[in-house]
Amino acid sequence: MNEINEELKQTKQTEQIPENGEPEENEEKPKKPFSDALDWVSSIVYAVSAMLVLNLFFFRSITVSGPSMLDTLEDGDQVVATNFCYTPKYGDIVIIQANKLKNDITDMWGEPIIKRVIAVEGDTVRINFDRGEVYRNGELLEEDYIKDLTFFRHNDTWMESNKEYTVPENCVFVLGDNRPVSNDSRNLPQVGFIDTDFIMGKAFVRVAPSDKFKWL
Repeated sequence: MNEINEELKQTKQTEQIPENGEPEENEEKPKKPFSDALDWVSSIVYAVSAMLVLNLFFFRSITVSGPSMLDTLEDGDQVVATNFCYTPKYGDIVIIQANKLKNDITDMWGEPIIKRVIAVEGDTVRINFDRGEVYRNGELLEEDYIKDLTFFRHNDTWMESNKEYTVPENCVFVLGDNRPVSNDSRNLPQVGFIDTDFIMGKAFVRVAPSDKFKWL
């Protein structure tokens, strides 16, 4: 009988000991001090990094400077633009790095400007400055977004009235909505046709002022 009891006792001890020879630990290990705080900080760092990546490669926040896009956009408005998989289309409002204009702040070439796409590569553009009319591929454009008709030209010799100009390959022709004051593709030496490589993105929403939030 004693031998049987001894065998049963050994069997119970064997069942309680795992294969690796160490006793099982059923109790959870105590958390390290500040572990929750570290997890929280890590989450913030990841979130900020993700926002920086999105802003660098997909989105840009731009503040409008000047009256050239009135009444669509005003001086001081803040817009968000994206160049992700972007192909210029008629009517798009785009942010451009005008490589022929000097930046007033940095005194370097590449002044950022915001304009509207009027024509793309292969299109013909003709402006009748006497009537203030803009034609694309021979058709008069109906432009309900402009502040005034297109009477203004920067110099009589830069873009002739009623003469057709063909937009070169990989370029766009842009105009501001406030035609009397906008420095745009009509100024052939300083702005002219815009290479699509200099398009920083399409503005798709106005986010500030907050009371003027608007999809563009």
